[in-house]
Amino acid sequence: MGTFEDPELQAMRASMRPSAGQTRWGRIFTGVLVVACITFGVAYYLPLLRAHSLLTARFNELSSKLNAATRVADESRRKEQELNAKQQTLQTQLAEIEQRTAAGAAASRAIQSGLESKLQKAISTDQAAVGVLGGQVVASLSLAGLLTRGKLEVSPPGKVLLCSVASAASNHAMRVVAIADKKDIPPAAAAKLKTPLELNLALAELVTKTLLEQCKVAPTQLSATGVPAEPAAGPKLEGKKLEHARVELWLESAP
Repeated sequence: MGTFEDPELQAMRASMRPSAGQTRWGRIFTGVLVVACITFGVAYYLPLLRAHSLLTARFNELSSKLNAATRVADESRRKEQELNAKQQTLQTQLAEIEQRTAAGAAASRAIQSGLESKLQKAISTDQAAVGVLGGQVVASLSLAGLLTRGKLEVSPPGKVLLCSVASAASNHAMRVVAIADKKDIPPAAAAKLKTPLELNLALAELVTKTLLEQCKVAPTQLSATGVPAEPAAGPKLEGKKLEHARVELWLESAP
């Protein structure tokens, strides 16, 4: 005998059970929703990923360029500092040279003034002259005013001239240069001196000896030389210059 079930209860139970059609459409809707979410995710994040990659590459490129520019800027600053240091060194050296030049010029003017004062009488009679060349003061003394007539010896007035130059030169270096020709060889020395060079070397030696022994000039201050004859184009002095046979005393401006 079968179990009796109330027809109304059966109908209620049947209404609460989902139908097969509704279940199928629910699954389809769920699948579509999942696919839509996946598609949206891919469509949204893939461009972001590509943009991130491009930005990263661009950033790396710019960073590389920035580093290169920084290195160039650092190198430029270093070179600029080196150039500034060299320029400063050159300016300092130039200032020192200008100071030495100015000091040398002042010393030359002082020596020139002292010589002109001491040799004033000889200058007025054309027996002496004072000039300047390249910072060196030159005292030119005529052989006629230096030597005893007809002899190769310093006369008393010649000794006074040489000692006057030595006094004005103080402790400055002095170079003795004799300039004469064959016709200027004194008769008393004609047997020994045959050429202008021999004469000039003998004159330079004689004047140097007088400066050392009679004028008490220190040996370290003196040097001497002779030339074969009057140079064809001698140095142009600032000041008067003797054109005939003479002895020139070149004085350094620096002691």
